[in-house]
Amino acid sequence: MLTAIRTYMPLIFSILFLTAAWRFGDWRNLRKYYPSILFLTLVSLVVLHLTDNYPLWKFHSSFLFPNRTIQELRLDFFVLPSICLLFLTFYRYKRIIQQFFYITFWVVLLSILEALLVKASIITYHNGWNIWWSVVFWFVTLPVIRLHHTRPIWAWLAALILTILSIVYFDVPIGKPD
Repeated sequence: MLTAIRTYMPLIFSILFLTAAWRFGDWRNLRKYYPSILFLTLVSLVVLHLTDNYPLWKFHSSFLFPNRTIQELRLDFFVLPSICLLFLTFYRYKRIIQQFFYITFWVVLLSILEALLVKASIITYHNGWNIWWSVVFWFVTLPVIRLHHTRPIWAWLAALILTILSIVYFDVPIGKPD
């Protein structure tokens, strides 16, 4: 039973996010959200490349997704765009407290889903990463996605600074021989 769950859970989560985005996403205004979707996807792909030999987390292979790269590509091209579309579709722009609770809702949701993936041994953490870093990651990433939606240059600058800080903090070997 656990093997079946482990095999299909990434697919089930992908289908759930795609279905939610299809059903509830603001497709009429996709042009508005598309640059931020590409931003999130590109940043994720860059992080995947930078941490290829020094992963902070790993998706483990399953029958449907035979290696880490395919798992990450599933995430980058299906799950993250769905999350981004849904997040921006329902974002409340008026009051700071509404924004805080909205972002917190998403952080809790995504962290619970990640914890389920960890519990099922689909994801493992490495090199100092843990669930609490994932919580911090989402608390930073979601506002940066929102920032990109209104001020893309600032979001790119924030992403660059946060990437450099993460590389330094987690001692990711960039440009060092294997």
